[in-house]
Formats: sequence, C-alpha cells, structure tokens
Amino acid sequence: MSSSSSSSSAPPSPSSTVTGHVSNGVHSGDIRYFLLPVPADAAAIGTADGDTLTAASAAAPYANSSDVLKLLGQVGFMGGATRTYQTGDAKYHVTVRLLHFGSAGVARAWADADKEMPGWSSFSIPGYPDEKAYDIPLDASLGEARLRAVGFRGDVFFEVDVFGQPPVDHTVLIDRVRKQIDRLDSGR
Repeated sequence: MSSSSSSSSAPPSPSSTVTGHVSNGVHSGDIRYFLLPVPADAAAIGTADGDTLTAASAAAPYANSSDVLKLLGQVGFMGGATRTYQTGDAKYHVTVRLLHFGSAGVARAWADADKEMPGWSSFSIPGYPDEKAYDIPLDASLGEARLRAVGFRGDVFFEVDVFGQPPVDHTVLIDRVRKQIDRLDSGR
C-alpha cells in the first residue's frame, strides 16, 4: 500500500489577463490595465482587475450628469475604469478612476476643468505641478474625510481618492498619485 502526501496549500489565485500598452502618451489595450495596482498588503473591494466604466457610469458622479454624458459623447470618450481597495492597516479606502479619451488635449482639458468646491482646501503634489489635490472635510453621512487628486497622462484623465478618519494623511494620497502617474507613464 503506497501512501501519498498531499500538501494543504491554497489554490493559486488566478492571474490577470488584462493587458495594455503605452507609447508616447497613447494608451491601448484594456484601460483597466493602467489602474493603480492594489498593494500586496491591501485587499481589493470588488473585482480585482477593476471595473470598466461606460460613458453613463463615468458621468454618474457629476451633479450635472446628463450634461456630462452628452459632453463625453462629443469629446471622444473611449472608455474608463475604476478600482477600490482597502489598505492593509484598514485605515483607508482608495478609489481610482481613469477616463480614456481620443487625445491628450481632451484629457488635459478634462483635468483643467476640475474645480475646487466650497469648503475644500487645495494642496500640491510635489514634483507634479499639473495635478490638483484637495483636502475634503468630514462627510457626516459617510463618517469619513477624503483627499482627492486629479490629473492626466497622455490621453488618460485620472482621479485618486483616499477616504478615512480625519485627518487623512496627505502623504498617503501623494504616494498613490505618484504610483498612478508611473503606471500611466510606463505601463509597468
């Protein structure tokens, strides 16, 4: 009688099949590929690869969503993506949104049109003068404060939000923005 030993290891997690490429600021492939990766010690909320955004879902967060939806149809919106994760220490939730346009000029204009709302405080992302960052006070309905940054790289507009108990550490957002920019610039 032979005995076989079996190891009780967890099945391997499936690897992503999402691919993309960037050359001279033009992004191709699945836009989800360019989302800020989930750190090894963090946990994705929802789909690990992120979710695609249609024009309607990209417009939904805006107060004037029907006007934004029309505008997206006029400016060459090619698609979008979003991903949310919780940091390993459970202090923060991070959400990233990408909007892919037909040209860098439109992505820049979309970022330039982003405006500070009343009650928000702006701050800079060191080394990145074109990006905008905001400290948004506690939302009583959510019980969390938020930091938000927007910018563009080539033909992609990006938004990074960090939610947590106030005060939310600016360095957390700055680190995520730098990593998102690197991902959009290098494709790695």
